[in-house]
Amino acid sequence: MKYLKINVFMFLFFCIFWSGCNKNKQLSDPVKISFIACGEADITLIQDKEYTVLIDTGEDTCSEVVIDYLEKNIKSIDLMILTHPDKDHIGNAQTIMKKWKVKKVYASNYLKHSELEAELLDYVSENNIKYIALKKSKDIVLGDLKVSIKPALKEYDSSNNSSLLTYVTVGKIKIFLGADIKKKRIEELLNQDIQKFHIVKLPYHGRFISNIEELLKKLNPEVVIVTSDQMDIQTRNLLEALKIEYAETLETIVIELDGVSWKRGV
Repeated sequence: MKYLKINVFMFLFFCIFWSGCNKNKQLSDPVKISFIACGEADITLIQDKEYTVLIDTGEDTCSEVVIDYLEKNIKSIDLMILTHPDKDHIGNAQTIMKKWKVKKVYASNYLKHSELEAELLDYVSENNIKYIALKKSKDIVLGDLKVSIKPALKEYDSSNNSSLLTYVTVGKIKIFLGADIKKKRIEELLNQDIQKFHIVKLPYHGRFISNIEELLKKLNPEVVIVTSDQMDIQTRNLLEALKIEYAETLETIVIELDGVSWKRGV
C-alpha cells in the first residue's frame, strides 16, 4: 500500500510537471490566426498543423474574398463557431458549408428570426450538420488549441450582447475574441476573474463603447485587432492613449503563435 501511494504521488507529480513544461514548449509548427478582411464584419480562421477552427463567416458582400482565402488555406473545418446571428457574422455560413465539410457548429442560442437565420437553420437540419445552440460554457481541445466558448450568463434582449465569446489558448499565449458584445455584456465580464490576454479582437468592430476602457485595462492586451475599415475615432484615441498596439482589417491580418510568443505573419 505504501508503494502504491508513492507511485500515485510520482504519477501526479510528473503529470503536473509535464503540463507546466508543455505550456512553455515552443511549437515546431506555429498556429496561424487569420482575421480576414471583410469590411465591418467578422471572420477569423485559426489553424494548427492538424485542426481548423472558423469563428464567424463574414458578410455575403465579401463572399468572393472569403471563399478565395479559404480555398487557399483549408480542406475542411473541424469546428465552426457562430457568435450570433447578425448578417455580418453568419452571412457566408451556408456558402461555406456547401463547399467544405463542417464537423461541428456551436452557435449562440439567441434567435433573431431573420430570413438569413431561418435559411441557415433549415440547411443544417436538412444536411445533418451537428449544430448546437450553446447555453453553457464549452471547453474543447484540438491539437495545440484550447478553445473556451462562453455564452452570456443571463438572457439579453439583443443579439450583440448574446454573442458567444471565444478564448483561445496556445501554449502560454491567450487570445480573446470579443464578437459584438456591448455595454451590458462588458459589465458582466468586468465582474469576472479574467487574467491577461495577449491578443484581443475588439468587440463590435471598433465602435466606441462607454466601458471599453475598463475592459481593455482588465484584459491588458499586447495587441488589439479591429475587424473594421472605419474604426471610431474615440476608440482610436483611447487605444493610442493606453499605448496599445492595434491593427484594423483594411487587409487580412495574419498572426503566428509558437506557444511562447506571437508575431505578425504574411
